[in-house]
Amino acid sequence: MLKYRKYISNLYKYIIYKIFILIYGKINSIYQIENSEGINYEKVNISDNEHKIYFCNKTRLYTDRVHDLAIIKNNSIINGPSFQYRDNKDANCDLNSVFSKGTPRIKKKIKGKIFSLLTGGGGNRNYWHWLFDVLPRMEILEKFHENINIDFYLFPNLDEKFQIESLDVLNIPSNKRLSSKIYRHVSADQIITTSHPYNILNEPLLDSLNIPHWITDFLRKKFLIRNDNSYKKLKKIFINRKDGKTYRFISNEKAVEDLLKKKGFKSITMSDYNFLDQIRIFNSAEYIIGLHGAGFANTVFCEPKTKILELKANTAGDAIKNLAEKNQLTYNHLSFKNKTFDYDDQNGDIEVDINLLNKTL
Repeated sequence: MLKYRKYISNLYKYIIYKIFILIYGKINSIYQIENSEGINYEKVNISDNEHKIYFCNKTRLYTDRVHDLAIIKNNSIINGPSFQYRDNKDANCDLNSVFSKGTPRIKKKIKGKIFSLLTGGGGNRNYWHWLFDVLPRMEILEKFHENINIDFYLFPNLDEKFQIESLDVLNIPSNKRLSSKIYRHVSADQIITTSHPYNILNEPLLDSLNIPHWITDFLRKKFLIRNDNSYKKLKKIFINRKDGKTYRFISNEKAVEDLLKKKGFKSITMSDYNFLDQIRIFNSAEYIIGLHGAGFANTVFCEPKTKILELKANTAGDAIKNLAEKNQLTYNHLSFKNKTFDYDDQNGDIEVDINLLNKTL
């Protein structure tokens, strides 16, 4: 029965792909920007980091919202502003899924200029990728020497509270915000996009360890409100996982909380606080303990010498360590066996050694 269902599902998808190829045509070639009429890019230098802004006239955009984005002109995909992630790397343009599947969504026509801030699937709901992959594209656009009147901004998603609240702070009018959840296939008079803010080597694990200073400066400049004492008494905090939705938990979290409470720590659930309050909490804290995860992106708002103790599986990477050290924080970590996965994965449950934690504090 399962095999039959899979067959029917694949057949249905195949028919849908063929129908949309009949409607919008088959993507049959790759445009090189140097040879493309109405397509060009400008270089933008920010603190010795070179980025590109692409201007694509009379084009359409299609995204699968996970791995691939194609900017298309005359049924040719444009090399440069399009991307296709394979094994977490931006692969050759000829691997983009539009060559085999077409653009299987009804196209929405937009009059004016769209600025696309789309990235890989991480930008849809992940706080870390929203802060470091999506929003910094605003700074690249802002640093461009010409004033560009943007009619609409295309974001990966607009369902999360932190997405709405951060865009409110940036004064992006709500009637100019588009979500790729609804606008997966759009055409416009001009589509503008940028190169990735920090994907320089096309090695995600290495690039994530070297977030440029201009990105942390941008985030602090835009979101950090100085002289705000709302959480000045919240000096020692433990970020619990009571709101966790993924395979990453502390199996003995209650024991961890009990120990830390005796040491003067307050256990908090970050989702109980709005975007700016989370920033204020991290900025006011002197000692922060928590499980490896996107919430530690807020260390970008900490003051120098803030103590960070990251609890993580032995399979997790060092992105948080490098971000903390880049921002002159006092970083330490405790690693424990990944109880869920044997392979290299940032997810997975851990059991914290309470005696070791006690000695570390």
